[in-house]
Amino acid sequence: MEQTVGERIRYFRMHQGLSQEKLALAAGINTAFLGHLERGLKSPTMTTLDKIIKALGISYCEFFDDAIDVNDTESRKFYTDIIEGCLKRLPEEKLKIVADVIMKITDLAE
Repeated sequence: MEQTVGERIRYFRMHQGLSQEKLALAAGINTAFLGHLERGLKSPTMTTLDKIIKALGISYCEFFDDAIDVNDTESRKFYTDIIEGCLKRLPEEKLKIVADVIMKITDLAE
């Protein structure tokens, strides 16, 4: 299955738990432009793509890996990876708060 550059950008951004604003800031590009890239309305130059890949902290090989199905957002692993990426950035005291909230939400959902 062929995947667009924009779909790949969105996949890796979400996989790392980054907002469009945070990725755009890290890459030094406009947030609206990043949104256009992700939706396939615009195409990045090689310079812009290089900035985005560096901001994501991944290699070109990883970005263009055919084994990654960027449209497979239905799997539990996709969502747990996003959550894990977000949690890794938190200090321990905030992590405890998030854990308490998640436990309350899952109790309500059962």
